[in-house]
Amino acid sequence: MHRLISSVLAVLVLAACANPKASEVRFYTWDSYDDPELFAEFEKKTGIKVTATYFASNEEMLAKLMGGGGGYDLITPSDYMVSIMRVQGLLADLDKAAMPNLKNVDPRFKSLYYDPEMQNCVPYIYGLTGIAYDSERVKPAPTSWAALWDPTQKGRIGMLNDQREVFALALQFLGLPASSKDPKHLEAAYAKLRDQKPLVRTYSSDNQKALLISGELALAHAWSSDVNQAAEEKPSLRFAIPKEGGFIWMDTLCAVKGSPNAAAAMKLVDFLLEPANHAKAAVKLRGGLPNIPARKFLPEELKKDPTVTGEEKLLKSLEWMHEVGEAAPVYDRFWTQLKAG
Repeated sequence: MHRLISSVLAVLVLAACANPKASEVRFYTWDSYDDPELFAEFEKKTGIKVTATYFASNEEMLAKLMGGGGGYDLITPSDYMVSIMRVQGLLADLDKAAMPNLKNVDPRFKSLYYDPEMQNCVPYIYGLTGIAYDSERVKPAPTSWAALWDPTQKGRIGMLNDQREVFALALQFLGLPASSKDPKHLEAAYAKLRDQKPLVRTYSSDNQKALLISGELALAHAWSSDVNQAAEEKPSLRFAIPKEGGFIWMDTLCAVKGSPNAAAAMKLVDFLLEPANHAKAAVKLRGGLPNIPARKFLPEELKKDPTVTGEEKLLKSLEWMHEVGEAAPVYDRFWTQLKAG
């Protein structure tokens, strides 16, 4: 009888493990990408629970996974970080057969430099890096990165707390390759940023929207999605692409290698790519939507926003940031000196 009970219990345990309703997707993502309402709908539909935890930068996420922490199933790294994570062997191959909604991805975003065959990651939300400004306090409107070195705005300038973004900006402003690996180029960028530092109120990524809305910042190095969200509360806020070029970035959905819930993670990715659901994410984040059929679900004002719908002329004017490989320690050293100096 004891052996019979043990056998029955073993079968029940195995059945529970195989049952999607007993599954969970551990989602490691940017804090703004948490959508309890959408996740609740997914759980109702599939029985799979989504548990979200958050990172503030790509580098924080990489360090966590490299250290073996978290046990995550699904992550949202940005494009250049995907390149790094692929080399490090941290990403699993996508089960494309389990994701029929992959067909919805805009063809322009299916063969990007960081994952040219869309082997490990799915494009989710893209955005631009440029200049946020309060149109009532900053006149004329900024047209160059030089605005972030304006001494008349001392103490009202914000910079992203993001090593790669900050150095890419400085390199582009100096007319140098934005993903340069040349130590001399990086030293020149560091010197330019060191000169700027007395003007900067804060290096912040996670609360920049609040600082713009409160008026503590009048100018900021910013992501378009954050500015679009902040402008809903403060309509005087605007977003500008500098004449030097600005940047485009893509946040992706990637499966983590060794995930115990890989099948459940693929179900979540496919759910998020359903046109109505993907549109909800873009509306919430005010970010670019790399999903063609989803665009019909956007409100009219977003259908007219080139940062959301991917106007071709705009996209061609922007630059991607690439991973910097062996130059990463040089970036780290100069970034540490900048923040500590």
